[in-house]
Amino acid sequence: MSRLTFPAPPPPRATARRTAARTWRTRALLLAVMGASANLTACAAPSALAVSPSGVPAFSEDMLTPEFWIRRAPSPDAVLLDADQVAAKRMRAFAPEGGLLDLKALPATLTRAQVAGWVGDAQRTPIQAVIDEQGRPVTAAMLDELRQNTATGQIPETSAARYGLSVRRTHLRSLPSDLRLFASEDLRDYESLQAGVLFPGEPVVIAHTSADQQWLFVQTTQGPAWVKRGDIAEGTADAVFSYVAKEPGRVVTGDQVRTVFTPEAPEVSELELDMGVALPRADVAPGEPVNGASSYASWPVLLPVRAQDGSLAFQSALLRRTADTAPGHLPLTRANILRQSFKFLGERYGWGHQFNARDCSGLTSEVYRSMGLLLAPNSGLQGRSAALNHRLFTARDSHAERVRALRQAEVGDLVVVPGHVLMIIGHVDGEPYVIQDVPFAVFKDPATRQLRKTKLNQVSVTPLLPLYADDTTLYVDAMTSLVHVTRP
Repeated sequence: MSRLTFPAPPPPRATARRTAARTWRTRALLLAVMGASANLTACAAPSALAVSPSGVPAFSEDMLTPEFWIRRAPSPDAVLLDADQVAAKRMRAFAPEGGLLDLKALPATLTRAQVAGWVGDAQRTPIQAVIDEQGRPVTAAMLDELRQNTATGQIPETSAARYGLSVRRTHLRSLPSDLRLFASEDLRDYESLQAGVLFPGEPVVIAHTSADQQWLFVQTTQGPAWVKRGDIAEGTADAVFSYVAKEPGRVVTGDQVRTVFTPEAPEVSELELDMGVALPRADVAPGEPVNGASSYASWPVLLPVRAQDGSLAFQSALLRRTADTAPGHLPLTRANILRQSFKFLGERYGWGHQFNARDCSGLTSEVYRSMGLLLAPNSGLQGRSAALNHRLFTARDSHAERVRALRQAEVGDLVVVPGHVLMIIGHVDGEPYVIQDVPFAVFKDPATRQLRKTKLNQVSVTPLLPLYADDTTLYVDAMTSLVHVTRP
């Protein structure tokens, strides 16, 4: 697939950040492809463990409840990081090598070279566009048309940065298009142009507009991407960042909740809010009606909305008191880590938050976001973020050293392998177990001595040591980082 050539890339640190943000997708795709096509031949044996009827080794049904693991956790209700320590880690996430981009630090004036470089970087997707949703071949002409809609030739020499807030859960795209493109028929869980998601109330810097005027090119805290114009409300920098800085009135602690239905204000009616979304409290007197309903049995919150001219406004909305929310971020405890992660159990894998779901790094980041911690948007950056404590592993680390580290790992620690991240939930007979959002469990069947592949494609509980990252390498031997998220 040919690519456009862009002038003068941005400064090296920004380039490195964006390159890292794209590398994880390449590795994640490789992991999925290797799992899908694993050569089921005999390999070096992990522990010889019985296989459950579900096709997962060393597994029992009672492991599918958080209480099973909470009972095994040491001091499950002890607070691991206090509010000040959590706030310090949030700040470090936006510092150099923290994994997130501080939008307030971007220049108020953007150059053509800078914006063009961002546009070019956003296009670098690891998933080749071979077929469309109907299975028809993707032609060079189709791809050229998509690139032409980026309108890079219309980027001015300099332009003022504009600011906005997302008004709903909306996908980030590598190119300004809704077309769904895939590498092959059997890899439809991985869509070529999918680049992530924005949740309601997330800030963006608006840098450019597509030729058809339907898409905005934006910088997000995750990096550059295209987003539907109608999903962004544009306001002043002060209005945008003041909203983001407000104290949370309610934090979503369920996997996903919705605002109360209201025909009086459709822009905030049944709005999807994912785990960890924090909304400021609306200034509403007790019992005062909000959008045609009393607020006494609900929580009034303030949400950004898009006026008819595209400008930013704010609207009160209601969250039912019975919805899974909290008055602030949850305390960072082992019990809360387990309860929050198990709320996603069984959810379909969603590459880049497709299918109204999330992928492996989305799972880990949303669990911790409900407790006030911000993690980088991909597994590779989570494994080396300067905001977190981690032990890095190289080829010099032996299998025995790796196993020893995992047997000593704590609840909530993250295990990072190329393209994937898993969360430690505890130990059974000294063996580490994880919760993970993964396409397959590949392991050696003790009965046949052959590799066996169980399709999961969802958030799952599995042992760690028996699992293979591909047809020759165990996860433990592929591990590049053990992240101690809950340490100061």
